[in-house]
Amino acid sequence: MKIGNEKLESMFKVAGIEKKVLHKALLQMGTKQLKTKQMRDAWSEDNPTKNYCYVVSEMVFYYLAPPGSKPYKLPNIPGDDGLHRFLKWPDGTIVDLTVDQFPNYEDVNYENGKVCYFMQTGVKGPSKRARLLAELCDLKLPKTEENKFWD
Repeated sequence: MKIGNEKLESMFKVAGIEKKVLHKALLQMGTKQLKTKQMRDAWSEDNPTKNYCYVVSEMVFYYLAPPGSKPYKLPNIPGDDGLHRFLKWPDGTIVDLTVDQFPNYEDVNYENGKVCYFMQTGVKGPSKRARLLAELCDLKLPKTEENKFWD
């Protein structure tokens, strides 16, 4: 069974972004920003979050998550060949804005998640893909000492 709209909308509310804004941005990104042919072939306009969990989680982590939030990876979701990514707020709230890509929400067992930070591109901060997604969502980095290079 797919995740209920109410549950999904609550995660978007906690994150501080509208689902339609994120989905519109992912539609604009299309397959061009997906790394492998397999990922591109699985993506569709009907399922714009498919294979974008890394980029979405990275963007939310840098642009919207409260300090103390942690990124997680989750292996072995039936029907998914890769690792699924999501965030956990400091109070334990799960924020997974791409969970709607899975046909069965019950297959997503967050208890099996392991903390896993994002790959870096030589300096700390969001990747080009995460910055592009944030730009398409009209988000700006919070002004802190840690992200002063990403103005």
